[in-house]
Amino acid sequence: MPRQYLTAGIILCLIVSFTCQAALGADPKRVLIIDSFGRDFAPWNEYAKRFRADLDREWSEPIELYETSLAIPRFSDESKESQFKEIQFTDYLRSLFVDRRLDLIVTIGAPAAEFAQRNRAKLFPTTPLLLGILEQRRVPPASLTANDTVLAASVDQIAVLENILRVRPKTTHVAIVIGNSPIEKYWLGQLQETFQSFRDRVAFTWFNELSFADMEKRVGALPPRSAVYFFLLALDAAGVPHDEQKALTSLNAVSNSPIFGFSDSFFGHGIVGGPLISVQDYSRQTASIAVRLLRGEAPSDLRMPPVGLSTPKFDWREMQRWGIPESRLPLGSEIHFRDPTAWEQYRLQIIAICAALLAQAALVGWLIYEVGRRHRAEIQSRSAMAALTYMDRRASAEQRSATLAHEINQPLAGIATRASAALRWLRMEKPDIEKAQTALESIVAASHRASDIIASVREPGHECRRGYAIGSDSRVESPN
Repeated sequence: MPRQYLTAGIILCLIVSFTCQAALGADPKRVLIIDSFGRDFAPWNEYAKRFRADLDREWSEPIELYETSLAIPRFSDESKESQFKEIQFTDYLRSLFVDRRLDLIVTIGAPAAEFAQRNRAKLFPTTPLLLGILEQRRVPPASLTANDTVLAASVDQIAVLENILRVRPKTTHVAIVIGNSPIEKYWLGQLQETFQSFRDRVAFTWFNELSFADMEKRVGALPPRSAVYFFLLALDAAGVPHDEQKALTSLNAVSNSPIFGFSDSFFGHGIVGGPLISVQDYSRQTASIAVRLLRGEAPSDLRMPPVGLSTPKFDWREMQRWGIPESRLPLGSEIHFRDPTAWEQYRLQIIAICAALLAQAALVGWLIYEVGRRHRAEIQSRSAMAALTYMDRRASAEQRSATLAHEINQPLAGIATRASAALRWLRMEKPDIEKAQTALESIVAASHRASDIIASVREPGHECRRGYAIGSDSRVESPN
């Protein structure tokens, strides 16, 4: 039994070892990216850059990326130079991959897609082909083979124009920036047909027959209530190729009217904004389809819906420049590049200051409460002392009154007694004048004592003095 387990373990280790060696020795996946206008021309270079980054993030196995640029769309479709360059480019690709098997071809833009479909029988008849970053009208479904799949965009041009009229409701004139290359001539006809229903509301001016210098002059002298729609500028009427992002920046610097577009690759470079094709979302979905193809899914099974316009977003700087209020924006719009408010910029400092002020306010409130409490306590203490003093004075007064009454009652009692004795001595048959006189003298002395007692009460700090009472010297002998 243990020997069987040992044998199974050895076999498992060998299988894992051979699997790892096979994985390490496996050829990397080879992907060819064909650009339409070159890696230096926006917005196509932005799409290609994001696609490469997304593919690198989603695909963890070894991969070899080859990228080349067609650069033929700037010539006339029927020119000998264009045909010659396409032949040269086809021969170049055939020689480059004669000994290398490609696993996937990805095209960026409609011209590259048309070239790949037109020459795939000569170059890569069985290699899966992913057509990306192009409008759905540029690739009819009937043109797709079993080895082709496409992720197209659907740009609702009517929605783009309605956005212009919404945020600038008084617009009566729209200048459309478009070049003169074969692809731009195609879109010129498409746009003119699409905007036909707006001719009773808006006058259109087309820049396809102008050089870029003339375009700059025209956008700087547009009539009032105008807007500019920057659509596509690969080649101007003078035959000069242009980087669309740089061209847009130049036009924005001299324009007397707001500029709009349909791709967010131009967002932040001069367009006001609105519903736009998201470069990030489009490139990420393209990379996801490429990964599925590299993992073996059949291209004919991947029929994806087109990518539409994303949530409207607007450039706050351009809104301020052209006086576009936020109330005119579609519901749910995003506003970018807005100057941060004081709260957003100094949030932590404001919170710290408010906390310090609240702490100080709490401390001041507590101090006020303590002062008030002590003041009330002092008032209560003074009231209690006053009441106690009043009660003490009242008690003292009562005591003094009792003492005074007692002190005065003594001489009065003596006066009454002596007066009665004097009357008896005078009523005798033989009045005793001497005793009566003595009694009357005692009465006078007693009255003086009573007067002295009353006088002493009126003096400050007096004390009721005892000893004024009639003593033994005031005794009167009875006549009997």
